Amino acid sequence: MRTVSMANPLRGERVLDIACGTGNAAILAARFGASATGVDQAPRLIEVARQRARHEGLQVSFTVGDAQQLDFADTSFDLVLSIFGLVFAADREKAFAEMVRVLKPGGRAFFTLWLPGGPIDEMVSMLVRAVSAATGSSRQAPEFEWHDASAVQALADRHGVSAGFHEAEIQFVAPSPEEYFANQADHPMSVAMRPALEATGTLDDVSAKALEILRSGNEDPGGFRVTSRYRIVELRGRLALRWAMGGWT
Repeated sequence: MRTVSMANPLRGERVLDIACGTGNAAILAARFGASATGVDQAPRLIEVARQRARHEGLQVSFTVGDAQQLDFADTSFDLVLSIFGLVFAADREKAFAEMVRVLKPGGRAFFTLWLPGGPIDEMVSMLVRAVSAATGSSRQAPEFEWHDASAVQALADRHGVSAGFHEAEIQFVAPSPEEYFANQADHPMSVAMRPALEATGTLDDVSAKALEILRSGNEDPGGFRVTSRYRIVELRGRLALRWAMGGWT
C-alpha cells in the first residue's frame, strides 16, 4: 500500500490506524515491526481484522471505537494512518482534531481521500445520498470539502500541524462490472450502509443504480477497469514544524 510505504513505519513505533476496516494499514505497519493499533466503529470489521492478524502471527491491537472520540491519551502515537476512513466521519473536523490530539509532538500522520470524478466517486456519492435519505439525515450541514487542498491546509493550520499533498491514482479491475460489485459486499462502507438500505427496502434499487454507474464508466469492454484519482495528505506534528523553521525554541 503506497500510503503506508510513504509513511515508513519504524520498528517499535506506536502506530494508530483510524477507521481501520479489516485492518489493512495496521497489519502492514506491523509487518514493518511497528506496534500497531486499529480502531473502527464496526465490530464485525474489527473481528475480521483480528482474525487476519492472528493468521499472520502478528501482534496487532484492534478495538471498536469512534474516530470522533478516540479512547487514547494525548500524544500517544508516533504515526497515525487513515486510509479512506477519517474523511467519512460524520463530524470530520472533530475527527481531524482527534487525530492530531493523539499524535506525538514531532509525529506524523497520513490520510487518504478520493478526488472528485470517475465512476467510483460517482457511485460512492450516490450511495451516501441514498443512506442519508434512508436514515432521514439528508438535511445535514454542508460537508467539509476534503478535496479542497486550501480548506485542508487551513484546517491543519488551525491545529498547529503542517500539511503536504501527494497526488495518486489507482485502477480497479475485475472480470466484469458485476463481479467487481459483488466483491465489494464485505467492503467496510458496504457493511456500514447495508442495514439502513435493507431497513427501508431500497437496497436492490440502490445496488442496481450503483452497478449501472460502474457499467457506464467501464474502461475495458472485455472486462472491467476504472481509474480513480486520490490524494494522500501528510501531516507533521508541532515539533517537526518548529525544527524545520530553524531549530528548537
